[in-house]
Amino acid sequence: MREIHAPLCSRCGRPFTASGSNHLCKDCLIGERPFLRARAYGMYEGTLLEAIHLFKYSGNTAVGSILGRIMARKVYDSFDYNDFDVIMPVPLHIKKLRARGFNQALVLARVLARKKGIPLDWKTMKRSVDTSPQVGLGQSERSRNVRGAFAVDDAGRLQGTRVLLIDDVYTTGNTVSACADLLMESGASSVSVLTLARA
Repeated sequence: MREIHAPLCSRCGRPFTASGSNHLCKDCLIGERPFLRARAYGMYEGTLLEAIHLFKYSGNTAVGSILGRIMARKVYDSFDYNDFDVIMPVPLHIKKLRARGFNQALVLARVLARKKGIPLDWKTMKRSVDTSPQVGLGQSERSRNVRGAFAVDDAGRLQGTRVLLIDDVYTTGNTVSACADLLMESGASSVSVLTLARA
């Protein structure tokens, strides 16, 4: 599995091929991001891609727990678990949850919360709209697809909270951005993102 290391974008975590120091990528220079920073364990390819597919699409949650432990062991650039008050997974819509039987982001988040001693909150944020799968959609289609797809039950729980948002794969960042936008609007003081893989 090819781990992601510096140099990378100091905001979204996109790895750079050239040597040098961390700096903002073109997308982060042009547009605002609602999250403070995003980091990922490794590239969404090869063995890691196969492991994620086995976990996510074949229902192998034991593989998911192993992947969560791998995520927890890595030291991420410019990233300190002491900076977070709560860990939250990207939620699945109830229809997808029933069909799959589990939320892959929650499996990873549970492992991280236990290993790092950070409270886990998987109830405050919900996926209120059953969106189409993001796979195969372009950048603008992905953005439209998740706009307004999430809701917060009790914004009072989030006031001044530093949130670590967990998902399995960071592709364009539209899903985690939609969640981060909502969490910030609901009173969170900051949102950072940690994913297992980066496409």
